[in-house]
Amino acid sequence: MFTQPGDGAQGRYDANVQHLYQAHTGVGPGGAVPCQVCGSLPAVHAVLRAHQGMFLIMRSRKREGFFCRSCGTSLQRQMTTDTLWQGWWGVMSFFITPVTVLLNLGPRARFRRLAEPYGGWRPPLDPGRRVLARPPALLILTPMTVLALVLGYGITAAALDDGSVASVRAGDCVRNLSTWPDQDLQPVDCASHLAEYRAARLEDCEGDEYLMRLEYAADAEALCLKLLGSG
Repeated sequence: MFTQPGDGAQGRYDANVQHLYQAHTGVGPGGAVPCQVCGSLPAVHAVLRAHQGMFLIMRSRKREGFFCRSCGTSLQRQMTTDTLWQGWWGVMSFFITPVTVLLNLGPRARFRRLAEPYGGWRPPLDPGRRVLARPPALLILTPMTVLALVLGYGITAAALDDGSVASVRAGDCVRNLSTWPDQDLQPVDCASHLAEYRAARLEDCEGDEYLMRLEYAADAEALCLKLLGSG
């Protein structure tokens, strides 16, 4: 008697009886629990959450029940979108908001595994656009994405930089890790076999030495680099 609606009068009759049965009892054929929003089957139990930060206070919302694919997806997208633009405005809310968004991914996955809803006493909710395609979400996620990229670049650059800055004074020895005219100078002991050049003041230079970039000078003093062994 309780069959998925099909073509013809018998299908319409079965559907009408199913609508009345589910509307009055809250139970579908075989004891299956229908969607609490539209009465369709199949439906799955889920808990959907939203969070709102209001600087000094905050509020969390929860909607729990059985939802079909369309109604569940619609509610999940709406509550997640609300959270994305309302949830950041507080110290604790700044940390609660991403957790809330992640928790909604579980119900989202369960809704996607459901078949198309049928047999409800009212049309299912329209899922609408994906969360990331909605203006409120884009308004918040775009600057956050830019900020994350900037922070990621800064962290990566800091990790790759060993923190050493050449501080060269007259009389110090260096070696160039790059190829001239580029300079990547590293101070070394003058007795080391790695030493290539000795820094000297400009008045002690003869004109055929390399001029050292000021960024390597300890006292912002213009120095030249004399090749060791050249006199």
